[in-house]
Amino acid sequence: MMRRLAAAALALYPLAFRRRYAEEMKALLEEAPVRALTVLDLLRGALAAHLRPGDGPQGVVGVEDRLRASLSGVLACWIAFAAAGFAFYKTTEDAPFARAASAHLALGASHLVVQALAGAVSLAILAGGLPVALAAMKQARHRRSLRAPIGVALGAVGLVCVLTGALVLLAHTPHGVHPTAPGRAGFAVWGLAVLAAGVAFALAARRALFATSVSRARLLIALATATLASAAMAVIALATTAYAVGLGLDAADLAGTPNGPIGNPSTEATLAAQVAAMAITCALAVVTSHRGWRAVSNTASGSSPATGDSTRA
Repeated sequence: MMRRLAAAALALYPLAFRRRYAEEMKALLEEAPVRALTVLDLLRGALAAHLRPGDGPQGVVGVEDRLRASLSGVLACWIAFAAAGFAFYKTTEDAPFARAASAHLALGASHLVVQALAGAVSLAILAGGLPVALAAMKQARHRRSLRAPIGVALGAVGLVCVLTGALVLLAHTPHGVHPTAPGRAGFAVWGLAVLAAGVAFALAARRALFATSVSRARLLIALATATLASAAMAVIALATTAYAVGLGLDAADLAGTPNGPIGNPSTEATLAAQVAAMAITCALAVVTSHRGWRAVSNTASGSSPATGDSTRA
């Protein structure tokens, strides 16, 4: 069990670290007993490597693979961000929230900004990722290594769609009726399944992206849309914060009422958790986008790293 956790911790290191040191670390782990403290040390090391990328090995990863790493990172952040956004939608969908938004301009405006930008970000992710996805599916006809990750990604999307549709049908109970035990169990199952599907999709998409031959120009276009998406995520997080604050000021009774199928203590607490999740994932997306552009800038200035093998991600 500990060896599996250690292997998972190694996978959290930046790409350059893994390409330079992964084989050595795996050999060390095979020679010595792996304890909980070993896993914690690996996790601390992974965090430090992400916080101080300049200390990492140089010339191991080419600019195209750095772009791939940034794109897959932003995609993973958007999946987590979208989950928090869906939770915000479910939290504020009932009639009392609509009446509060109509009565208070700040609430209505911030809610509208969240909805509009959520659609815009989804379109940006689709616009940037679709050409790469089509290239991967086209190449999968001749490359078996691409078929498994593409199949996993498509299966994860289908599973989320089916489960979300079932949840929406289950959640449409008359207003004022407290969630039943089956409803809470259904929501818990949905949440765990969507979490697993999101992780599977992000990992499969990353693997497919690194195994797909894509021009640098196309990767740069995808990174530009990912950067726009990261900026829009920041605005959405700010608008959600404004909504949560406004709800507490303008509709304190509504903010203090229990909300959610799992018996959340209050709407205010639910919104606070959603804002925290959005802020964290948004910050990670912004940092990831910045690192992609920095790799391009370093290449343009003459400090180009050696070209990496895209199939070793």
